Amino acid sequence: MSEHDMSEDARQALDDKAHRWVVWCLTRRIFAPYVKSNVLARLQPTRRSVTDGPDSFLDPGMPFLNMAIHALCEQSDCASEAECFLGIYWYNANIKALAREQACARGTIYNRARRFMARAESLSDSIRRVNESFMPEQCSKFIEQNSSTAD
Repeated sequence: MSEHDMSEDARQALDDKAHRWVVWCLTRRIFAPYVKSNVLARLQPTRRSVTDGPDSFLDPGMPFLNMAIHALCEQSDCASEAECFLGIYWYNANIKALAREQACARGTIYNRARRFMARAESLSDSIRRVNESFMPEQCSKFIEQNSSTAD
């Protein structure tokens, strides 16, 4: 599907999902704070409260979308689209400068970013289906309740 065939609602949905992904990434530290690398630094009291910053939200689809975005960023055939996507949503880059670097119009930058997001959304659905096919629907209650059980 080309950008011209996409409805305004579909474009807005892709933009919204990309913005939600950015917020999701930025709020991960609430669940797992940054680990201090130095032993002496670990002994120091924390200077910042965990509650400062936005509340993180739980979305079961975001880890799959995150995996898809990272996978697509590493593919060479998606390099220009990935650069546009990250420039717009992650880095808030100057669109005119990005368009000049890629020798295209500003609208093309947005089209490439949305095309990348559509690919990532499709890939995330595939990753989710594969993941769910390997997961049992219900855990064994015996194993779950008796964690001391050995093989």
